[in-house]
Amino acid sequence: MTKLPAVPLLTGRQDLILARARGRRVLHLGCVDAGLLHERFARQELMHQKLAAVASELWGADIDQDGIAFLAAQGFDHLIAGDICEPPILARLAGQPFDLVLATEVVEHLPNPVQFLQAAASLLTPGHTELIITVPNAFRIETLLWLLRGIEYVHPDHNYWFSYVTATNLLRKSGLDVTEVFAYTFQPRAGLPNVARRLLRRSAPPAPASATTLPRAVNGVSPHLLVRGLDYVRSLPKRLLASALYRTTPFWGDGLILVGRARTHAD
Repeated sequence: MTKLPAVPLLTGRQDLILARARGRRVLHLGCVDAGLLHERFARQELMHQKLAAVASELWGADIDQDGIAFLAAQGFDHLIAGDICEPPILARLAGQPFDLVLATEVVEHLPNPVQFLQAAASLLTPGHTELIITVPNAFRIETLLWLLRGIEYVHPDHNYWFSYVTATNLLRKSGLDVTEVFAYTFQPRAGLPNVARRLLRRSAPPAPASATTLPRAVNGVSPHLLVRGLDYVRSLPKRLLASALYRTTPFWGDGLILVGRARTHAD
């Protein structure tokens, strides 16, 4: 048994990653969001787009050749199509003075995570370059709630579940020192204290001029506010459960963020 540490619980993972990438030379491994690339690009939600807006220089690598070709056609440069575990691909990246190497929501898809992380570790400048990976958490609340219905709620392409112990073990066995760990969640955490603010808020975006069929306000409360109130009431049991569980440990979160550096000493 391992005593879990106290780590920060973040709302989502992107804010931390973009903050760490700002003004730095970044290598984004798995830069193509396969299956959702075009949709997310059109909505400007693709992580590679967001990184390009903050990094001083951005490189990307992915085994999805069509996706890499699409990104190149959109004006992105420093793109490499291929597996970084293959010596020719690794050689093209070796020697680049990256400040940050990212592999977000990638490792769980791979047949050999250790081989991948060892290749990534070889691109780190000891004492300087950070590696950040993110992985889904085996004990996330949503997964456990679905298990009560006899359903495993998991991406069909995932090969692994990770926990604090297994994820940190994986990095260490790949030749990395783990310097920071965060948990992150997409689940609502607020319980009763926010109910009054949400239900009593009177402001709502004005309805478009053509929306003549919308119901009128009831006792000064807009229909938009009523819908939000109903949604909040429906989500309240999960909010209360999450609030109670997060008081025990942040490791009920949806995923984990691990920061590693090249090992500079023997274990």
